[in-house]
Amino acid sequence: MLNTFKAMEDAGLSDSLFSALRKYPKSQELDPIENFITEGFAWLLRNKELLSREFIDYLSQKLPEPLPLTHILPKWKTQHTFAGGQIDMLADFGRFALIFEHKIWSNLSPDQLDKYRNYAEKNFKWSQGYKLILITGLSRQHEQKPDLALTWSDIYKFLKHWLETKSDDSLVRDFINMLAEENLGPAAPVSYESIVSYLPAQSLLPNLKNVTLSAAQADWRWVSQRIGLNKNAPIPNNPVKYQYEYGRLGLDISDSWFPGIFIGTLLNTYEYKVQHSNLNLGSDFSLILCFDIRKLQQFEADFFHSEEYTKLRSRLKENSGTWDLQDQRFEANRPNRWHPLHLRKPLAEVLRGTITFEEQVDRFILQGREVIELLLAGGELEDLTNRLHPIARNIISGV
Repeated sequence: MLNTFKAMEDAGLSDSLFSALRKYPKSQELDPIENFITEGFAWLLRNKELLSREFIDYLSQKLPEPLPLTHILPKWKTQHTFAGGQIDMLADFGRFALIFEHKIWSNLSPDQLDKYRNYAEKNFKWSQGYKLILITGLSRQHEQKPDLALTWSDIYKFLKHWLETKSDDSLVRDFINMLAEENLGPAAPVSYESIVSYLPAQSLLPNLKNVTLSAAQADWRWVSQRIGLNKNAPIPNNPVKYQYEYGRLGLDISDSWFPGIFIGTLLNTYEYKVQHSNLNLGSDFSLILCFDIRKLQQFEADFFHSEEYTKLRSRLKENSGTWDLQDQRFEANRPNRWHPLHLRKPLAEVLRGTITFEEQVDRFILQGREVIELLLAGGELEDLTNRLHPIARNIISGV
């Protein structure tokens, strides 16, 4: 096995990894993770000669024409500035260059690659030409006709193969682990791309359904034991109900609608009079509080104008942790009395870093429990249901 540190010495360790990662200044225009990945990847290529040569060979096989000067080890640079812009990463062979543009989730700016082409064609130093390589988070970001378009998932696979066949290097392994954590590794069953792409994507719904059905097998009885309408009666072993209708796919954890609790994915927001919490990331993983205003009309005012519910709203408004609170009854331009409260975050964020089906099921259960516990943490709903449910059971039969 190649001695990793010897390889670093052979390449001439002229810069510190941590210094490289500090190169980009903070800016509202720059995505920190995009810069972090660029600097980290360039540092690995600069300081690991074997990896650099393997990567050049990998690119040469992918490009329509073989690369010239591949016997020369290029100089790897970042933030290469010219009059028309700044190149993310550059492999300079002297008379030839590889120009890299890196994107994570953002799109290219208008004519961005043409600016690089114009610069390269006027650079007489690169007498044997150049190739323009675009690396993005999603394949649907591939535009403006680069010579080669890759995704970070391709880079992940290349590095993973290198680790398995050439050198088990801890820094390279840490780098691909970071790619996976940022949803830039191999596609999981419910992939990041299928979430943020057109919602009826064929790959999204079947896989999401399977994840949800498996999550339904977890023990959710504790929710009904705390706020269920018939909490003192025996609770079935599997009281939850899978639901895929009205634009949502998930689980009815407590389906009495007094209140009901749904957790799952909100695919179509129109019915609920909300927008996704992040339009760029697509569907939300949501807890939706439900109330049957037709069947339970006589309790509606007592429930929502109660001291307990007011305290619940105030607590969540003050601190809902990592979850986005939507008060659709009292603070919405288009109120929804049936679904008065949402706690949500993008599904892409919930599943961030997962690769296997089992990991995604575990994440659904973990995040579902977390958001329900957030809802119930102050005890307001327990106090409110303990007060109103006995009255309801006496008045309404079959609720």
